Amino acid sequence: MQSAPTMPLADVIVPTEVSSWPPGPAWWLLAATLLVLIIAAVLVYRRRQQHLRAKRHALQLAQQQTALGLHQLLKRLCKHYYGAQVSALSGQRWALTLSQLSGLAFSAEELTALYKGDAVQNAEQDKLAHKLKQALVQFKTKETLDV
Repeated sequence: MQSAPTMPLADVIVPTEVSSWPPGPAWWLLAATLLVLIIAAVLVYRRRQQHLRAKRHALQLAQQQTALGLHQLLKRLCKHYYGAQVSALSGQRWALTLSQLSGLAFSAEELTALYKGDAVQNAEQDKLAHKLKQALVQFKTKETLDV
């Protein structure tokens, strides 16, 4: 047997490593999705902060208010978030609306006593002021109302 003539063979060339740049289409899609989600989260956060600005301002004003002043702040908040029709309510309908928006039980008698000018005892006045402050803290800004 004859041996095959040896051919001059070149050295084995190792391929160069694949570059990581530019990334593949899936990575671009992932980056674009993350960017859109971050922008959407920032916009939702800013919109919520703007929506709650009036309530935060009312809570700041509530620190040095009497019961009458707190009641007026609640009326202003209702006008801001629910319109003039809700803030114009009085009597039992206003007490029910305020109860629904705050989660606390209010009666028409205790709210109208604020405006009658009767000599309401300090203990009752302080109790009502505390209740109205709590109503400001718990005030619902996105409630469906049947007015």
